[in-house]
Formats: sequence, structure tokens, C-alpha cells
Amino acid sequence: MISTRTHLTRPLLATLLVALAAGGSAADEASFENAPAGSSVKELDSSLDRSEREEDRRAILFPFLKRALQPLPSFIADTEVTLNFRTYGLPLKTSTGERAYAWTAGGKLGFRSGWLADTLQVGFGLYGSYGIVQDDPDVLTGLLREGGVGYTVPGEAFVKLRWRDYEGTFYRHELDLPYVNKQDSRMTPNSFQGAILRGKHVEVPGADLVDWVAGWITDIRPRAADDFISMGERAGAEGSNAGMAVLGAHVEPYEGTTLGFYNYWVPDVLSIHYLATDVRRDLGGGWGFRTQWQFTLQTDGGGTDLLGKSFKTWVFGGRAAFSKSGVTAWLGFSITDDEEDIRSPYGTYAGFMSMMQSDFNSAGEKAALFGVSYDFSHWEIQGLSAFMQVGVGRGAKIPELGLVGLDETSLDFTIDYRFQSKRLKGLWFRARGSFSAIEAPGRDNARQARFIINYDLPLL
Repeated sequence: MISTRTHLTRPLLATLLVALAAGGSAADEASFENAPAGSSVKELDSSLDRSEREEDRRAILFPFLKRALQPLPSFIADTEVTLNFRTYGLPLKTSTGERAYAWTAGGKLGFRSGWLADTLQVGFGLYGSYGIVQDDPDVLTGLLREGGVGYTVPGEAFVKLRWRDYEGTFYRHELDLPYVNKQDSRMTPNSFQGAILRGKHVEVPGADLVDWVAGWITDIRPRAADDFISMGERAGAEGSNAGMAVLGAHVEPYEGTTLGFYNYWVPDVLSIHYLATDVRRDLGGGWGFRTQWQFTLQTDGGGTDLLGKSFKTWVFGGRAAFSKSGVTAWLGFSITDDEEDIRSPYGTYAGFMSMMQSDFNSAGEKAALFGVSYDFSHWEIQGLSAFMQVGVGRGAKIPELGLVGLDETSLDFTIDYRFQSKRLKGLWFRARGSFSAIEAPGRDNARQARFIINYDLPLL
């Protein structure tokens, strides 16, 4: 949806030239939240494989404590305690001329037990964000709460049960699915309340891999919020207590090809049906190729609680990427139906056009994307990578403002450095910039700069 944007002239050109010199990685905004650029299309992220991510657990800070626990049962001996520290600086200017800035520190302290009888595990997560310097009374940055107030909130408290290829997670936990995910682009992520069952089956008849998920989510705790609210209320249906049914899977019929579908149903409020394909090929001579296609259908969930009327809308998009010698370049597009905007109230939009300040998914909008990335390990600079991408949208409509045929342009660029030494592994410096423009009365250039330091530190 259209947010902060305006007309780009010399700033866009200058920044574009700088970003082209630096490079980056082909991926949507959801991908960029969790990882820097890769060296080829094989390392690009996808909405179909985010649910598979496993943490790279490094040497712990207090090994003597870990050794002291080893004689105890594995439920205690294999306990993990991790500090995901983050400090974040964000100055910005909106398309309506408002300015704000904040510099915060915080993150997540997570606890996870070992497995009891290889069947039961418990976990807990405490999130927080605390202001260092800020002038953001209206919470434009999203790093703190209204009035620049910091917060501490328990975001996770879960029980996991597993048996053979099946695993269930119950009560409060994180999810990383298309449209229903952490949206971890500020200080703390979304978390969800409910029951989720997963199954992962390797080398089954007709496929190399089948990875499925099903469950019922009652509530979501938005990123900086204290309280969990119903999925219906989060979508915008005032007073709704509706939860969400989840059913989805991705299948790899053979190596290099993935097919996926995900369905979410909030009764009488919103239904989201998402289909995607992902094909990866080695072309020889160091060349890689990847093409991805997506289709999303959204409806009223069988009722009128959200808009007071029935509705149906869709978006279709695709992306193709090539890579060679650490350089990856990609082109993408999306076409959105005229009836309604595409909604993403439960996390980052799953489309390829999702950028830092715009998703390019307003009603009637047709958009195109170009990007390029570079992994500097090919220059013997390990851990340094960068990307840039430019998105252009045409024909967007905002009926409530009486605006039609709007044009918008966005430019994003990012430079990442991950420390490679054993002692500092897990330390990640990130600098991001975004310029956005919409040709509409009373709008001006919008811009953001994001300076982020992440440090994932296993304590136990």
C-alpha cells in the first residue's frame, strides 16, 4: 500500500549511482529483514523456505555453566539461552513533511529447554526496546511507543511436542510464513498465540520434500505492543474476536523446483490464498538462474465484518534473477486488481515488490522492479555485501482520498557487514537508505536512513 513517497530528482539519481557501484541481493523486504546479500541466486531467500530457517548457533559465552549441566537430564543439560541484541537508529521524513528520529537499544532474551524424552520442549522470549536519543512523539519510527516510551514485554511462552516427522507448537510463539510472520524490521517482532502443527517428509513418493503446516491462531501481538489482540481485530474489524485457520505447504518435486500454497481464513473478516513457484537452475560457467511467480487472492472471509461489504481482490507477480561471480541482478513486476488494496495485517507483504517504504500493491497498481547485488568475498573481503533496488508503480487508486492514477517511485539500498572472526561471529552491521515519491497534491520526497547493529550472542 502507498505510504510515504514523493518526487525523486537529483537525490534519486545520485543515490542510484552510488548504490549501483556498491551492489546487493535479490530478495523482497521480508527476506532483507533476516539476512544480507548472498553470492548467487542459490542463496536468495524465498517466501517458500523461510519456515525452514535454522539458527546458526555459535560458541556459547559461558561454557563452564554448560559443562556443569551435562550430568543432568537432557531437558536441562541441553538448555539454550540466547541474547539477540539490537541497536537501531532511524531518522526519517514523511511525504507530508513530518520529521522524526530515534536511536534505541534492546532486542530479545530467549530461553529454550532441551527435549524431555525426545518429545517435549518449553521456551520463553522476553522482548524490549529502550530509547537512547529520540524525537518521535507520534511513533513515526516504530521503534518505541507513543511519547517515546520504551517497553519490555513477554512475547513468547510455548510448549513444543514432537513425534517422528511431526512437531506441534502451542500458545505464544513466532511464525515465519508468507503474510503471517515476524516482520522483524524494527526493534522487536510480531508474535502469535495459538496451535501450529508441522510435518516435514523427505523423499516421499512423487517429491523430494513435502513441508506442511496447519493450525489455528487466535491472537497476534504486534511488534511494539503489550497485548495480544484477535486476528480479526488486527485486520481492522472492530470488536471482532475471530481467530485464523492456517493450512499450507511447499513441495519440492525434484531438486531446484519448489511449489507452494498457503491459505489463511479469518471467519467473516479476511481470507488470503497464496500460490507460488520457485525454479533454480545452474546454467554452467558460473552462471545461475532463478525465476519465481506468485498469485494472491484475498476475499471477505465469508462475511462483511471488515469493510461492511463483500470484496475480492488479487495480485499477480513474478521475478527473474541471474548471478555470476558474486553479482546478482533481477527484474520483477506485479499487477493488482482494481477493486481493493492487498492487505497484510499479520506481517510483511509476501510480494516481490515489497520495499522499505512501499509495497506497490494498491488497487489498480501496476509495478516493476530492478535490482542488483554484490558479495565482496569475490574481492577477498569476507562478510561485506550490498544491494540496491528501484521500484516504479503506475495507476494506483486511493478512493477514500479521491485519488486515482497515482504514480510512485522508490529506491532502496543496503550495505551489510558480518564479522567473520570466531570471537565476533554473530555481529552484524547494517546501513540502509530509502527514497520514495508519489505524484500527488501536497506530497513531498519521503526518505529514511536505518543504522542497525545486531549481535546474536548464545549465553548458554
